[in-house]
Amino acid sequence: MKTAIVCIGDELLNGFTIDGNSSWIAKKILPYNLDVNLIINLKDSVEDIKEKIDHLIKSDYSYIFFTGGLGPTHDDVTKTAFLEYFKSDLFLYKPHYEKINNYFKNKKLKINLSHLKSQSEILSNSKPLNNSSGTALGMALKFKNIQIFILPGVPFEMKNMFEKEIIPNYISVNNSYTQNNLTLLTSGISESRLYDMLEKYISDNSDTKFSFLPSFKGVKIRLEVNKNNVKYIDTVKNDLYNKIGSYIYGYDEDSIEEVIANYLFDRNLSISIAESCTGGIISSKLTDVPGSSKFFKGSIIAYSNDIKENLLSISSDLLLQKGAVSSEVALSMARKVSEKFETDIGVSTTGISGPSGGSDSKPIGLVYVAVVFKDIEIVKKFNLYPERKIHREVTSHVALNMLRKLFL
Repeated sequence: MKTAIVCIGDELLNGFTIDGNSSWIAKKILPYNLDVNLIINLKDSVEDIKEKIDHLIKSDYSYIFFTGGLGPTHDDVTKTAFLEYFKSDLFLYKPHYEKINNYFKNKKLKINLSHLKSQSEILSNSKPLNNSSGTALGMALKFKNIQIFILPGVPFEMKNMFEKEIIPNYISVNNSYTQNNLTLLTSGISESRLYDMLEKYISDNSDTKFSFLPSFKGVKIRLEVNKNNVKYIDTVKNDLYNKIGSYIYGYDEDSIEEVIANYLFDRNLSISIAESCTGGIISSKLTDVPGSSKFFKGSIIAYSNDIKENLLSISSDLLLQKGAVSSEVALSMARKVSEKFETDIGVSTTGISGPSGGSDSKPIGLVYVAVVFKDIEIVKKFNLYPERKIHREVTSHVALNMLRKLFL
Protein backbone atom coordinates (compact mmCIF):
# COMPACT_ATOMS: atom_id res chain seq x y z
CA MET A 1 0.00 0.00 0.00
CA LYS A 2 1.46 3.33 -1.11
CA THR A 3 2.86 5.22 1.88
CA ALA A 4 4.45 8.63 2.53
CA ILE A 5 6.35 9.95 5.55
CA VAL A 6 6.66 13.68 6.19
CA CYS A 7 8.90 15.03 8.95
CA ILE A 8 8.43 18.69 9.85
CA GLY A 9 10.91 21.10 11.41
CA ASP A 10 13.33 23.85 10.38
CA GLU A 11 16.04 22.07 12.36
CA LEU A 12 15.86 19.11 9.95
CA LEU A 13 16.63 21.32 6.97
CA ASN A 14 19.33 23.50 8.48
CA GLY A 15 21.39 20.53 9.65
CA PHE A 16 20.97 20.93 13.41
CA THR A 17 18.93 17.73 13.76
CA ILE A 18 19.20 14.49 11.81
CA ASP A 19 15.88 13.00 10.73
CA GLY A 20 15.81 9.56 12.31
CA ASN A 21 12.02 9.39 12.59
CA SER A 22 11.38 8.61 8.93
CA SER A 23 13.84 5.72 8.76
CA TRP A 24 12.45 4.29 12.01
CA ILE A 25 8.86 4.46 10.75
CA ALA A 26 9.79 2.98 7.36
CA LYS A 27 11.47 0.01 9.00
CA LYS A 28 8.62 -0.44 11.48
CA ILE A 29 5.88 -0.65 8.84
CA LEU A 30 7.77 -2.77 6.32
CA PRO A 31 6.33 -6.11 7.50
CA TYR A 32 2.75 -4.82 7.18
CA ASN A 33 2.61 -4.53 3.39
CA LEU A 34 3.17 -0.76 3.50
CA ASP A 35 5.47 0.35 0.71
CA VAL A 36 7.17 3.68 1.43
CA ASN A 37 7.28 5.65 -1.82
CA LEU A 38 8.16 9.07 -0.43
CA ILE A 39 10.07 10.52 2.54
CA ILE A 40 10.30 14.30 2.79
CA ASN A 41 11.34 17.00 5.27
CA LEU A 42 9.42 20.28 5.48
CA LYS A 43 9.94 23.65 7.15
CA ASP A 44 7.75 24.89 9.99
CA SER A 45 5.54 26.63 7.44
CA VAL A 46 1.74 26.47 7.39
CA GLU A 47 1.63 27.03 3.63
CA ASP A 48 4.29 24.43 2.88
CA ILE A 49 2.53 21.84 5.03
CA LYS A 50 -0.88 22.57 3.48
CA GLU A 51 0.61 22.31 -0.01
CA LYS A 52 2.15 18.94 0.82
CA ILE A 53 -1.07 17.62 2.39
CA ASP A 54 -2.93 18.54 -0.79
CA HIS A 55 -0.32 16.94 -3.04
CA LEU A 56 -0.26 13.67 -1.10
CA ILE A 57 -4.04 13.40 -0.88
CA LYS A 58 -4.26 13.81 -4.66
CA SER A 59 -1.46 11.31 -5.30
CA ASP A 60 -3.24 8.10 -4.35
CA TYR A 61 -1.47 7.38 -1.06
CA SER A 62 -3.08 4.93 1.36
CA TYR A 63 -1.12 5.89 4.47
CA ILE A 64 0.52 9.22 5.30
CA PHE A 65 2.58 9.83 8.44
CA PHE A 66 3.42 13.34 9.67
CA THR A 67 5.82 13.93 12.56
CA GLY A 68 6.84 17.18 14.25
CA GLY A 69 5.39 20.58 14.96
CA LEU A 70 2.90 19.64 17.71
CA GLY A 71 4.57 21.46 20.61
CA PRO A 72 3.26 24.54 22.46
CA THR A 73 5.56 27.17 20.95
CA HIS A 74 5.07 29.63 18.11
CA ASP A 75 6.95 27.53 15.54
CA ASP A 76 4.82 24.42 16.10
CA VAL A 77 2.39 24.93 13.24
CA THR A 78 1.43 21.44 12.05
CA LYS A 79 -1.96 21.46 13.78
CA THR A 80 -2.71 24.91 12.37
CA ALA A 81 -1.93 23.71 8.84
CA PHE A 82 -4.31 20.76 9.16
CA LEU A 83 -7.01 22.96 10.67
CA GLU A 84 -6.85 25.34 7.74
CA TYR A 85 -6.62 22.63 5.10
CA PHE A 86 -9.61 20.64 6.36
CA LYS A 87 -11.47 23.74 7.60
CA SER A 88 -11.95 21.87 10.82
CA ASP A 89 -12.64 22.90 14.42
CA LEU A 90 -10.66 22.07 17.53
CA PHE A 91 -11.92 19.61 20.09
CA LEU A 92 -10.64 19.48 23.69
CA TYR A 93 -9.85 15.90 24.64
CA LYS A 94 -10.59 16.06 28.36
CA PRO A 95 -8.90 12.78 29.49
CA HIS A 96 -5.57 14.07 28.23
CA TYR A 97 -6.16 17.56 29.64
CA GLU A 98 -6.87 16.12 33.10
CA LYS A 99 -3.95 13.69 32.95
CA ILE A 100 -1.41 16.40 32.13
CA ASN A 101 -2.93 18.85 34.61
CA ASN A 102 -2.81 16.28 37.43
CA TYR A 103 0.76 15.34 36.54
CA PHE A 104 1.97 18.92 36.92
CA LYS A 105 -0.02 19.41 40.12
CA ASN A 106 1.39 16.25 41.70
CA LYS A 107 4.91 17.33 40.76
CA LYS A 108 4.13 20.83 42.08
CA LEU A 109 5.21 22.31 38.77
CA LYS A 110 3.81 25.41 37.14
CA ILE A 111 2.06 25.02 33.83
CA ASN A 112 0.87 27.56 31.32
CA LEU A 113 -2.88 26.90 31.03
CA SER A 114 -2.99 28.01 27.40
CA HIS A 115 -0.22 25.52 26.61
CA LEU A 116 -2.07 22.80 28.50
CA LYS A 117 -5.19 23.50 26.48
CA SER A 118 -3.39 23.60 23.14
CA GLN A 119 -1.61 20.31 23.85
CA SER A 120 -4.95 18.65 24.64
CA GLU A 121 -6.84 19.83 21.55
CA ILE A 122 -7.23 17.81 18.37
CA LEU A 123 -9.06 18.28 15.09
CA SER A 124 -12.77 17.55 15.43
CA ASN A 125 -12.53 15.19 12.45
CA SER A 126 -9.73 13.14 14.06
CA LYS A 127 -9.30 10.58 16.80
CA PRO A 128 -6.73 11.04 19.60
CA LEU A 129 -3.47 9.11 19.76
CA ASN A 130 -2.50 9.01 23.41
CA ASN A 131 0.97 10.19 24.38
CA SER A 132 2.27 8.18 27.33
CA SER A 133 5.61 9.98 27.48
CA GLY A 134 4.87 13.62 26.63
CA THR A 135 2.27 16.35 26.49
CA ALA A 136 1.36 16.60 22.79
CA LEU A 137 -1.56 14.48 21.64
CA GLY A 138 -1.28 12.72 18.32
CA MET A 139 -4.12 12.48 15.83
CA ALA A 140 -5.47 9.88 13.41
CA LEU A 141 -7.90 10.93 10.72
CA LYS A 142 -9.48 9.23 7.74
CA PHE A 143 -10.09 11.23 4.58
CA LYS A 144 -11.73 9.33 1.74
CA ASN A 145 -9.67 6.11 1.72
CA ILE A 146 -6.52 7.70 3.11
CA GLN A 147 -5.35 7.08 6.67
CA ILE A 148 -3.41 10.07 8.02
CA PHE A 149 -1.41 10.12 11.26
CA ILE A 150 -0.08 13.28 12.92
CA LEU A 151 2.62 12.52 15.50
CA PRO A 152 4.99 14.48 17.74
CA GLY A 153 8.53 14.93 16.46
CA VAL A 154 10.31 13.98 19.70
CA PRO A 155 11.59 10.48 18.81
CA PHE A 156 10.86 8.88 22.18
CA GLU A 157 7.28 10.16 22.19
CA MET A 158 6.71 9.29 18.55
CA LYS A 159 7.99 5.72 18.93
CA ASN A 160 5.90 5.02 22.02
CA MET A 161 2.79 6.38 20.31
CA PHE A 162 3.49 4.39 17.17
CA GLU A 163 3.95 1.09 18.99
CA LYS A 164 1.16 1.50 21.54
CA GLU A 165 -1.48 3.29 19.47
CA ILE A 166 -0.92 3.03 15.73
CA ILE A 167 0.33 -0.51 15.13
CA PRO A 168 -2.26 -2.35 17.27
CA ASN A 169 -5.23 -0.15 16.38
CA TYR A 170 -4.67 0.96 12.79
CA ILE A 171 -2.05 -1.15 11.05
CA SER A 172 -1.95 -4.72 12.31
CA VAL A 173 -5.76 -4.93 12.21
CA ASN A 174 -5.82 -3.95 8.53
CA ASN A 175 -2.61 -5.44 7.18
CA SER A 176 -1.61 -9.04 7.72
CA TYR A 177 1.92 -9.59 8.96
CA THR A 178 4.01 -11.66 6.58
CA GLN A 179 7.71 -12.25 7.13
CA ASN A 180 8.90 -11.91 3.56
CA ASN A 181 12.18 -10.17 4.29
CA LEU A 182 15.24 -10.82 6.39
CA THR A 183 18.57 -9.09 6.97
CA LEU A 184 21.71 -11.13 7.59
CA LEU A 185 24.40 -9.30 9.57
CA THR A 186 28.00 -10.17 8.70
CA SER A 187 31.38 -9.08 9.98
CA GLY A 188 35.00 -9.70 9.02
CA ILE A 189 34.48 -9.99 5.27
CA SER A 190 34.21 -7.45 2.45
CA GLU A 191 31.21 -6.87 0.21
CA SER A 192 33.10 -7.97 -2.92
CA ARG A 193 34.30 -11.20 -1.32
CA LEU A 194 30.82 -12.01 -0.06
CA TYR A 195 29.39 -11.44 -3.51
CA ASP A 196 32.05 -13.68 -5.09
CA MET A 197 31.09 -16.45 -2.68
CA LEU A 198 27.36 -16.05 -3.35
CA GLU A 199 27.26 -14.97 -6.99
CA LYS A 200 26.16 -18.31 -8.44
CA TYR A 201 23.59 -18.87 -5.69
CA ILE A 202 22.12 -15.42 -6.29
CA SER A 203 21.89 -15.94 -10.04
CA ASP A 204 20.13 -19.30 -9.48
CA ASN A 205 17.50 -17.79 -7.15
CA SER A 206 15.49 -15.28 -9.14
CA ASP A 207 12.58 -15.49 -6.67
CA THR A 208 14.66 -13.68 -4.05
CA LYS A 209 15.93 -10.12 -4.16
CA PHE A 210 19.42 -9.77 -2.64
CA SER A 211 20.76 -6.40 -1.52
CA PHE A 212 24.25 -5.81 -0.13
CA LEU A 213 24.53 -2.93 2.35
CA PRO A 214 28.16 -2.32 3.35
CA SER A 215 29.34 -0.17 6.26
CA PHE A 216 32.54 0.24 8.24
CA LYS A 217 31.39 -2.43 10.68
CA GLY A 218 30.36 -5.07 8.18
CA VAL A 219 27.97 -5.98 5.39
CA LYS A 220 24.24 -6.49 5.72
CA ILE A 221 22.63 -8.85 3.22
CA ARG A 222 18.99 -7.99 2.72
CA LEU A 223 16.69 -10.77 1.48
CA GLU A 224 13.21 -10.19 0.12
CA VAL A 225 10.93 -12.83 -1.38
CA ASN A 226 7.56 -12.65 -3.05
CA LYS A 227 4.74 -12.57 -0.47
CA ASN A 228 3.16 -15.56 -2.17
CA ASN A 229 6.22 -17.63 -1.35
CA VAL A 230 7.17 -16.42 2.14
CA LYS A 231 8.12 -19.88 3.43
CA TYR A 232 10.99 -19.89 0.95
CA ILE A 233 12.87 -17.29 2.98
CA ASP A 234 13.80 -19.92 5.59
CA THR A 235 15.31 -22.07 2.86
CA VAL A 236 17.40 -19.15 1.57
CA LYS A 237 18.48 -18.26 5.11
CA ASN A 238 19.66 -21.83 5.77
CA ASP A 239 21.43 -22.06 2.41
CA LEU A 240 23.33 -18.84 3.07
CA TYR A 241 24.26 -19.93 6.57
CA ASN A 242 25.77 -23.12 5.12
CA LYS A 243 27.85 -21.00 2.73
CA ILE A 244 28.92 -18.02 4.86
CA GLY A 245 27.79 -18.94 8.37
CA SER A 246 31.14 -18.17 10.00
CA TYR A 247 30.71 -14.50 9.03
CA ILE A 248 27.07 -14.16 10.14
CA TYR A 249 26.69 -12.84 13.66
CA GLY A 250 22.96 -12.16 13.69
CA TYR A 251 19.77 -11.17 11.91
CA ASP A 252 17.64 -8.03 11.53
CA GLU A 253 17.92 -5.95 14.73
CA ASP A 254 20.53 -8.07 16.50
CA SER A 255 23.63 -6.29 17.81
CA ILE A 256 27.00 -7.97 18.11
CA GLU A 257 27.23 -7.02 21.79
CA GLU A 258 23.94 -8.83 22.47
CA VAL A 259 25.26 -11.87 20.62
CA ILE A 260 28.42 -11.85 22.75
CA ALA A 261 26.38 -11.35 25.92
CA ASN A 262 24.29 -14.41 25.09
CA TYR A 263 27.41 -16.51 24.57
CA LEU A 264 28.75 -15.39 27.94
CA PHE A 265 25.39 -15.98 29.66
CA ASP A 266 25.03 -19.47 28.18
CA ARG A 267 28.56 -20.53 29.13
CA ASN A 268 28.61 -18.78 32.51
CA LEU A 269 31.82 -16.94 31.58
CA SER A 270 33.15 -13.65 32.94
CA ILE A 271 35.00 -10.93 31.06
CA SER A 272 37.16 -7.88 31.74
CA ILE A 273 38.58 -5.37 29.29
CA ALA A 274 41.64 -3.12 29.01
CA GLU A 275 41.01 -0.33 26.51
CA SER A 276 43.46 2.21 25.21
CA CYS A 277 42.44 3.68 21.84
CA THR A 278 38.77 2.68 22.20
CA GLY A 279 38.45 4.67 25.41
CA GLY A 280 35.74 2.54 27.02
CA ILE A 281 33.51 1.98 23.98
CA ILE A 282 33.63 -1.83 24.23
CA SER A 283 32.82 -1.70 27.93
CA SER A 284 29.94 0.68 27.22
CA LYS A 285 28.50 -1.57 24.53
CA LEU A 286 28.58 -4.67 26.73
CA THR A 287 27.15 -2.92 29.78
CA ASP A 288 24.30 -1.57 27.64
CA VAL A 289 23.00 -5.15 27.58
CA PRO A 290 20.53 -5.80 30.43
CA GLY A 291 21.93 -8.26 32.96
CA SER A 292 25.55 -7.59 31.97
CA SER A 293 26.62 -7.55 35.63
CA LYS A 294 26.42 -11.34 35.48
CA PHE A 295 29.38 -11.55 33.11
CA PHE A 296 31.09 -8.14 33.02
CA LYS A 297 33.41 -7.62 35.98
CA GLY A 298 35.14 -4.37 35.07
CA SER A 299 37.51 -2.53 32.78
CA ILE A 300 40.49 -0.22 32.79
CA ILE A 301 40.85 2.60 30.29
CA ALA A 302 44.62 2.51 30.11
CA TYR A 303 45.07 5.49 27.83
CA SER A 304 48.49 6.61 29.06
CA ASN A 305 51.62 4.57 29.61
CA ASP A 306 51.54 5.50 33.31
CA ILE A 307 48.18 3.79 33.69
CA LYS A 308 49.39 0.80 31.70
CA GLU A 309 52.33 0.48 34.07
CA ASN A 310 50.73 1.36 37.40
CA LEU A 311 47.24 -0.16 37.08
CA LEU A 312 47.84 -2.97 34.60
CA SER A 313 51.42 -3.74 35.65
CA ILE A 314 52.71 -3.64 32.10
CA SER A 315 56.51 -3.74 32.10
CA SER A 316 58.11 -0.35 31.49
CA ASP A 317 60.86 -2.16 29.57
CA LEU A 318 58.25 -3.74 27.28
CA LEU A 319 56.61 -0.36 26.66
CA LEU A 320 60.00 1.18 25.92
CA GLN A 321 61.23 -1.60 23.63
CA LYS A 322 58.05 -2.41 21.69
CA GLY A 323 55.94 0.72 22.14
CA ALA A 324 52.42 1.01 23.55
CA VAL A 325 50.97 0.11 20.15
CA SER A 326 52.35 -3.36 19.63
CA SER A 327 51.22 -6.96 19.67
CA GLU A 328 53.30 -7.66 22.78
CA VAL A 329 51.72 -4.84 24.80
CA ALA A 330 48.23 -5.71 23.60
CA LEU A 331 48.66 -9.31 24.70
CA SER A 332 50.12 -8.29 28.04
CA MET A 333 47.19 -5.90 28.63
CA ALA A 334 44.66 -8.68 28.00
CA ARG A 335 46.51 -11.06 30.31
CA LYS A 336 46.91 -8.54 33.10
CA VAL A 337 43.31 -7.29 33.10
CA SER A 338 42.06 -10.88 33.21
CA GLU A 339 44.34 -11.59 36.17
CA LYS A 340 43.45 -8.37 37.97
CA PHE A 341 39.68 -8.93 37.74
CA GLU A 342 39.94 -12.73 37.96
CA THR A 343 37.87 -13.27 34.83
CA ASP A 344 37.70 -16.11 32.34
CA ILE A 345 38.32 -13.76 29.42
CA GLY A 346 40.50 -10.70 28.98
CA VAL A 347 40.29 -8.35 25.99
CA SER A 348 42.50 -5.39 25.07
CA THR A 349 42.86 -2.73 22.40
CA THR A 350 45.78 -0.43 21.67
CA GLY A 351 46.16 1.65 18.54
CA ILE A 352 46.51 5.01 16.84
CA SER A 353 43.15 6.63 16.07
CA GLY A 354 44.61 9.96 14.91
CA PRO A 355 44.51 12.60 13.70
CA SER A 356 48.12 12.74 14.96
CA GLY A 357 50.55 10.27 16.50
CA GLY A 358 51.29 8.17 13.46
CA SER A 359 54.66 7.36 11.89
CA ASP A 360 55.99 5.45 8.89
CA SER A 361 56.31 2.26 10.92
CA LYS A 362 53.09 2.80 12.89
CA PRO A 363 50.62 4.77 10.75
CA ILE A 364 47.32 6.26 11.84
CA GLY A 365 44.74 3.48 11.77
CA LEU A 366 47.06 0.80 13.16
CA VAL A 367 45.54 -1.17 16.01
CA TYR A 368 46.20 -4.39 17.92
CA VAL A 369 43.39 -6.36 19.54
CA ALA A 370 44.10 -9.21 21.95
CA VAL A 371 41.87 -11.85 23.52
CA VAL A 372 42.92 -14.35 26.18
CA PHE A 373 40.77 -17.26 27.35
CA LYS A 374 42.27 -20.06 29.43
CA ASP A 375 45.21 -21.37 27.36
CA ILE A 376 44.08 -19.58 24.21
CA GLU A 377 45.82 -16.30 23.39
CA ILE A 378 45.02 -14.36 20.22
CA VAL A 379 46.43 -11.03 19.13
CA LYS A 380 45.72 -9.52 15.74
CA LYS A 381 47.00 -6.50 13.87
CA PHE A 382 44.63 -4.33 11.82
CA ASN A 383 45.03 -1.23 9.70
CA LEU A 384 41.60 0.33 9.93
CA TYR A 385 40.03 3.49 8.54
CA PRO A 386 42.23 6.41 9.72
CA GLU A 387 39.44 8.70 10.92
CA ARG A 388 39.30 8.97 14.69
CA LYS A 389 35.63 8.35 15.45
CA ILE A 390 35.20 5.62 12.84
CA HIS A 391 38.48 3.98 13.87
CA ARG A 392 37.40 3.69 17.51
CA GLU A 393 33.95 2.34 16.63
CA VAL A 394 35.29 -0.19 14.13
CA THR A 395 38.01 -1.34 16.53
CA SER A 396 35.33 -2.00 19.15
CA HIS A 397 33.31 -4.00 16.65
CA VAL A 398 36.39 -5.94 15.55
CA ALA A 399 37.19 -6.85 19.16
CA LEU A 400 33.67 -8.15 19.75
CA ASN A 401 33.80 -10.11 16.48
CA MET A 402 37.09 -11.70 17.58
CA LEU A 403 35.28 -12.88 20.71
CA ARG A 404 32.45 -14.29 18.60
CA LYS A 405 34.89 -16.22 16.41
CA LEU A 406 36.65 -17.50 19.53
CA PHE A 407 33.38 -18.98 20.78
CA LEU A 408 32.73 -20.59 17.41
